[in-house]
Amino acid sequence: MKVVSWHPVLTDHQSYTLEALQQAGNCELQVYVLSNEHVDRQAQGWVNRHASTLPPELVPIKGWLKFAIRRLNKHRNVVHLFGSPFEKTKLTFILLLAIAMGHRVYLISEPYSPISAGYLNDKQQYINWLKAKLRPLLYSIYGVLLRRRIEGVFAISCRAVAQYQRIGFARKNIFPFGYFVPCQEPAHVVNSSIDNSGKIDIKLIFVGNLIATKGLDILINAVRELNNISLSFSLDVYGPGDPKQYSFDQPGEHYCNIIPFGNAQAVISEYDVMVLPSRYDGWGVVVNEALMAGVPVICSNEVGASAVIDKWKCGTTFVSEDVSDLVSSLEYLIKNPDQLNNMRIAARKAAVSLEPKIAGQYMVDIINQKSLPIRMQKQVECPWYEC
Repeated sequence: MKVVSWHPVLTDHQSYTLEALQQAGNCELQVYVLSNEHVDRQAQGWVNRHASTLPPELVPIKGWLKFAIRRLNKHRNVVHLFGSPFEKTKLTFILLLAIAMGHRVYLISEPYSPISAGYLNDKQQYINWLKAKLRPLLYSIYGVLLRRRIEGVFAISCRAVAQYQRIGFARKNIFPFGYFVPCQEPAHVVNSSIDNSGKIDIKLIFVGNLIATKGLDILINAVRELNNISLSFSLDVYGPGDPKQYSFDQPGEHYCNIIPFGNAQAVISEYDVMVLPSRYDGWGVVVNEALMAGVPVICSNEVGASAVIDKWKCGTTFVSEDVSDLVSSLEYLIKNPDQLNNMRIAARKAAVSLEPKIAGQYMVDIINQKSLPIRMQKQVECPWYEC
């Protein structure tokens, strides 16, 4: 089997999966990208160090159309994967060319955001609002153009599965998917401290951009509400952005700067619980990082990876933007310390399923099944979550 993969830019959590696909299928893999670096991600400390093991070929800025046509003609009778196919107009056009030329095409796609807050920053609020209004219409057009011509969609989260169904893709051609990173550090089990009075101190960690979408304000309000009634939580916040917009002026609240890229699992392993209170998150790779570190997760139901938490019982989910519901989730941990230990065990079990090698084999199995006559095809079960 030969696979050609097209991306706006190849990030770490994508390249690990592609490498696993290559190994599982014992296949030749060629990667093309529109850019070698993501400027916004770089500013946040991202480093595409792993992608060097899968050196992609850069689509030139000048003459990109001729380049794409030549490469599509060269790579016939192979599988073409398009990651984040609608992020860049140029890539969408190459996708349409691949379909017009009769190639076997799969998409690897996050859901589109239903909210107007920015993905990476809080700038351009009016433009982000307009984009949020236009996305359903744009995706409906994509559905008309693609739904009968795409062999399959690796849909990142249950929201993506539902969105692709809404625009007309057959459910049998939509395969629940995610982002995947390998375990880098052995799980370091943290035992919540108990003082002489029997009071439990739970160490919380937040890792993410300091922007409205990530919902840090929701978490801070919940922690303060609980600590005001003498339940003891500490909160350490890590991430790029301006911490001055949050007043870290209460006992136990600390802004700890940015975690050096690649060190997230090691840092998270020193905490009891990782909290991701996003108003929206297509997936939330930091959930993987926490589970790989053996740390339970509390996240909002608008986080794509929340489906993993629900299936494996390795944490809890709460209704997005509902401070009282988050308070209840945190309070439950104080009142049920044994459950916190059970969640730690479940986190390590979930982490095994989230290894890139599982994702690579899953993709190979699906592509192989789709190569068979329809009457011989069997369903490939999703290893991570249920929709």
